[in-house]
Amino acid sequence: MLYVKISELHKQKFKFSQIAKQLKISRPTVYKYLEMTFDEAKAYTEQPLGRKKKLDSYKDWMLAWLEEYPHLSSAQIQDIPTL
Repeated sequence: MLYVKISELHKQKFKFSQIAKQLKISRPTVYKYLEMTFDEAKAYTEQPLGRKKKLDSYKDWMLAWLEEYPHLSSAQIQDIPTL
């Protein structure tokens, strides 16, 4: 886990820039992880990447249309009236 590696290097008196260079991460990432507890870092790494998108709620509907009508463009699908 990245948090453990950063903590170990920090305990060995490595500078922030040295830690960042050795682990190939940015210095702000080193600062961020060192401000966290182990539990906070674990919860942070388990979060899904990215944020919720506006169209996420329509994903199943759009995939179903694309599977049923693969030849249609998105503009043609948009013109289809919804019930």
